[in-house]
Amino acid sequence: MDQGAENYGRYLRGDNAGLEWLVREYRPGLILYINGIVGDMYTAEDLCEDTFFRLIIKKPRFDGKSSFKTWLYQAARNLACDKLRHDNRLRRVSLESAEQEADKASLEDMIIKGERQKVMLSQLQKLSDGERELIWLTYFENMSANETARVTGKTVTSVNKALSRAREKLRYLMEKEGYGNENE
Repeated sequence: MDQGAENYGRYLRGDNAGLEWLVREYRPGLILYINGIVGDMYTAEDLCEDTFFRLIIKKPRFDGKSSFKTWLYQAARNLACDKLRHDNRLRRVSLESAEQEADKASLEDMIIKGERQKVMLSQLQKLSDGERELIWLTYFENMSANETARVTGKTVTSVNKALSRAREKLRYLMEKEGYGNENE
Protein backbone atom coordinates (compact mmCIF):
# COMPACT_ATOMS: atom_id res chain seq x y z
CA MET A 1 0.00 0.00 0.00
CA ASP A 2 1.39 3.44 -0.87
CA GLN A 3 1.81 6.13 1.78
CA GLY A 4 -1.05 8.21 0.38
CA ALA A 5 -3.47 5.30 0.62
CA GLU A 6 -2.14 4.43 4.06
CA ASN A 7 -2.64 7.97 5.35
CA TYR A 8 -6.08 8.27 3.76
CA GLY A 9 -7.01 5.03 5.52
CA ARG A 10 -5.73 6.49 8.80
CA TYR A 11 -7.91 9.55 8.26
CA LEU A 12 -10.97 7.44 7.48
CA ARG A 13 -10.39 5.57 10.75
CA GLY A 14 -10.47 8.88 12.66
CA ASP A 15 -6.80 9.89 12.75
CA ASN A 16 -6.66 13.50 11.48
CA ALA A 17 -2.87 13.28 11.22
CA GLY A 18 -3.43 11.15 8.12
CA LEU A 19 -5.28 14.00 6.41
CA GLU A 20 -2.64 16.50 7.53
CA TRP A 21 0.02 14.30 5.91
CA LEU A 22 -1.96 14.15 2.64
CA VAL A 23 -2.34 17.93 2.48
CA ARG A 24 1.32 18.54 3.31
CA GLU A 25 2.50 15.96 0.77
CA TYR A 26 0.23 16.66 -2.19
CA ARG A 27 -0.97 20.26 -1.94
CA PRO A 28 1.98 22.13 -3.58
CA GLY A 29 2.23 19.91 -6.65
CA LEU A 30 -1.55 19.62 -6.94
CA ILE A 31 -1.94 23.40 -7.03
CA LEU A 32 0.60 23.73 -9.82
CA TYR A 33 -0.98 20.86 -11.74
CA ILE A 34 -4.46 22.38 -11.47
CA ASN A 35 -3.04 25.77 -12.44
CA GLY A 36 -1.81 24.12 -15.63
CA ILE A 37 -5.42 23.28 -16.43
CA VAL A 38 -7.27 26.43 -15.35
CA GLY A 39 -4.56 29.04 -15.89
CA ASP A 40 -5.15 30.92 -12.66
CA MET A 41 -3.19 30.30 -9.47
CA TYR A 42 -5.95 31.53 -7.17
CA THR A 43 -8.56 29.33 -8.83
CA ALA A 44 -6.09 26.44 -8.65
CA GLU A 45 -5.66 26.97 -4.92
CA ASP A 46 -9.45 27.04 -4.48
CA LEU A 47 -9.89 23.85 -6.50
CA CYS A 48 -7.12 22.16 -4.54
CA GLU A 49 -8.91 23.06 -1.33
CA ASP A 50 -12.17 21.78 -2.84
CA THR A 51 -10.44 18.49 -3.64
CA PHE A 52 -9.37 18.04 -0.03
CA PHE A 53 -12.71 19.35 1.22
CA ARG A 54 -14.44 16.55 -0.72
CA LEU A 55 -12.18 14.02 0.99
CA ILE A 56 -13.29 15.43 4.33
CA ILE A 57 -17.02 15.69 3.61
CA LYS A 58 -17.75 12.86 1.21
CA LYS A 59 -15.00 10.45 2.27
CA PRO A 60 -14.99 8.73 -1.14
CA ARG A 61 -13.84 5.15 -1.30
CA PHE A 62 -10.34 4.70 -2.67
CA ASP A 63 -10.50 1.56 -4.80
CA GLY A 64 -6.75 0.87 -4.92
CA LYS A 65 -6.74 0.36 -8.70
CA SER A 66 -4.07 3.04 -8.94
CA SER A 67 -1.80 4.88 -6.53
CA PHE A 68 -3.53 7.27 -4.18
CA LYS A 69 -1.71 10.18 -5.83
CA THR A 70 -3.11 9.20 -9.24
CA TRP A 71 -6.60 8.90 -7.79
CA LEU A 72 -6.31 12.30 -6.06
CA TYR A 73 -4.97 14.02 -9.18
CA GLN A 74 -7.76 12.51 -11.26
CA ALA A 75 -10.32 13.88 -8.80
CA ALA A 76 -8.67 17.31 -8.92
CA ARG A 77 -8.55 17.21 -12.73
CA ASN A 78 -12.25 16.41 -12.83
CA LEU A 79 -13.02 19.40 -10.60
CA ALA A 80 -10.86 21.66 -12.75
CA CYS A 81 -12.54 20.50 -15.97
CA ASP A 82 -15.96 20.97 -14.37
CA LYS A 83 -14.94 24.49 -13.39
CA LEU A 84 -13.87 25.29 -16.95
CA ARG A 85 -17.11 23.89 -18.33
CA HIS A 86 -19.09 25.85 -15.79
CA ASP A 87 -17.28 29.07 -16.63
CA ASN A 88 -17.77 28.21 -20.30
CA ARG A 89 -14.25 29.14 -21.16
CA LEU A 90 -11.07 27.37 -22.10
CA ARG A 91 -7.83 29.28 -21.80
CA ARG A 92 -4.32 28.54 -22.81
CA VAL A 93 -2.14 28.23 -19.80
CA SER A 94 0.83 30.50 -19.47
CA LEU A 95 3.44 28.63 -17.48
CA GLU A 96 5.41 31.85 -17.24
CA SER A 97 2.59 33.47 -15.27
CA ALA A 98 2.21 30.27 -13.26
CA GLU A 99 5.91 30.47 -12.46
CA GLN A 100 5.54 34.08 -11.30
CA GLU A 101 2.55 33.23 -9.11
CA ALA A 102 4.34 30.20 -7.72
CA ASP A 103 7.27 32.41 -6.81
CA LYS A 104 4.92 34.67 -4.87
CA ALA A 105 3.63 31.67 -2.95
CA SER A 106 7.15 30.23 -2.46
CA LEU A 107 6.14 27.10 -4.36
CA GLU A 108 8.66 27.68 -7.11
CA ASP A 109 11.57 26.86 -4.82
CA MET A 110 10.01 23.48 -4.09
CA ILE A 111 9.38 22.58 -7.75
CA ILE A 112 11.93 24.34 -9.95
CA LYS A 113 15.61 23.64 -9.40
CA GLY A 114 18.32 25.19 -11.53
CA GLU A 115 18.51 27.12 -14.73
CA ARG A 116 17.82 24.13 -16.99
CA GLN A 117 14.40 23.54 -15.41
CA LYS A 118 13.55 27.23 -15.73
CA VAL A 119 14.40 27.16 -19.43
CA MET A 120 12.45 23.92 -19.76
CA LEU A 121 9.38 25.51 -18.15
CA SER A 122 9.69 28.40 -20.55
CA GLN A 123 9.90 26.00 -23.51
CA LEU A 124 6.94 23.97 -22.21
CA GLN A 125 4.75 26.99 -22.97
CA LYS A 126 5.36 26.35 -26.65
CA LEU A 127 3.78 22.88 -26.45
CA SER A 128 0.08 22.19 -26.76
CA ASP A 129 -2.01 21.88 -23.60
CA GLY A 130 -2.16 18.09 -23.98
CA GLU A 131 1.58 17.72 -24.55
CA ARG A 132 2.34 19.97 -21.59
CA GLU A 133 -0.02 17.99 -19.34
CA LEU A 134 1.60 14.67 -20.27
CA ILE A 135 5.11 15.99 -19.63
CA TRP A 136 4.03 17.61 -16.37
CA LEU A 137 2.42 14.46 -14.99
CA THR A 138 5.27 12.20 -16.13
CA TYR A 139 8.31 14.26 -15.19
CA PHE A 140 7.23 16.76 -12.57
CA GLU A 141 4.76 14.51 -10.76
CA ASN A 142 6.69 11.27 -11.48
CA MET A 143 3.61 9.40 -12.66
CA SER A 144 3.89 6.21 -14.68
CA ALA A 145 2.26 5.83 -18.11
CA ASN A 146 -0.56 3.87 -16.44
CA GLU A 147 -1.14 6.60 -13.87
CA THR A 148 -0.97 9.35 -16.50
CA ALA A 149 -3.43 7.47 -18.70
CA ARG A 150 -5.81 7.10 -15.77
CA VAL A 151 -5.61 10.80 -14.89
CA THR A 152 -6.08 11.99 -18.48
CA GLY A 153 -8.63 9.36 -19.52
CA LYS A 154 -6.46 8.10 -22.38
CA THR A 155 -5.06 4.67 -23.16
CA VAL A 156 -1.52 3.81 -22.11
CA THR A 157 -0.57 3.39 -25.77
CA SER A 158 -1.85 6.84 -26.73
CA VAL A 159 -0.12 8.37 -23.70
CA ASN A 160 3.18 6.74 -24.66
CA LYS A 161 2.93 7.86 -28.30
CA ALA A 162 1.88 11.40 -27.46
CA LEU A 163 4.53 11.63 -24.73
CA SER A 164 7.20 10.49 -27.17
CA ARG A 165 6.19 13.21 -29.65
CA ALA A 166 6.04 15.82 -26.89
CA ARG A 167 9.51 14.84 -25.64
CA GLU A 168 10.93 15.13 -29.16
CA LYS A 169 9.37 18.55 -29.59
CA LEU A 170 10.66 19.69 -26.20
CA ARG A 171 14.13 18.26 -26.95
CA TYR A 172 14.23 20.26 -30.18
CA LEU A 173 13.17 23.45 -28.38
CA MET A 174 15.76 22.88 -25.65
CA GLU A 175 18.50 22.33 -28.26
CA LYS A 176 17.56 25.67 -29.84
CA GLU A 177 18.20 27.24 -26.41
CA GLY A 178 21.61 25.59 -26.16
CA TYR A 179 20.71 22.63 -23.94
CA GLY A 180 21.76 19.66 -26.05
CA ASN A 181 21.74 16.79 -23.57
CA GLU A 182 21.08 15.85 -19.96
CA ASN A 183 24.73 16.26 -18.92
CA GLU A 184 25.02 19.95 -19.82
